[in-house]
Amino acid sequence: MVEKYTVEDSDKLYRWLHPGQFKWDEGRPTSAAFKDPYLSIDIECLTSLQESYERAQKRGKNAVASISVEQAYQKAQKVVHCPTQVLSESPEKSVCQDEHDCPAFDKTVPADKLTCINAAHGCVVGKKTSSISKFFSKTCAVEIYPPEVSV
Repeated sequence: MVEKYTVEDSDKLYRWLHPGQFKWDEGRPTSAAFKDPYLSIDIECLTSLQESYERAQKRGKNAVASISVEQAYQKAQKVVHCPTQVLSESPEKSVCQDEHDCPAFDKTVPADKLTCINAAHGCVVGKKTSSISKFFSKTCAVEIYPPEVSV
């Protein structure tokens, strides 16, 4: 079991982006990249940018942006460390045992049946209105740009 990390105001959060979540004309992610009420992120101090990017690529994501915990707090969002757990006999099913409202929450699964696949995983929890999503997309830093698509 992974030790629970207490998120700090100064922490940086990595958000993975898939190919359609980037506005080339503005050099930034789209606001759709920041819509999820359980926005999946990696906490920088628990991983490296390269490790996070490698996990992203395994999921079909090809870019990484970052926001700060402070930015999330400015928009009344909660940031939690919730390592990604999977059922050992069903590795495609993610299980959350931290956030009761999370769609992946399942407290009935015994800890010995779970395997941690990302100890740096966390969530930015809260309703993401259009203005909040747009704020994150315009104030994030692009850490790794997606490969440019030639048309």
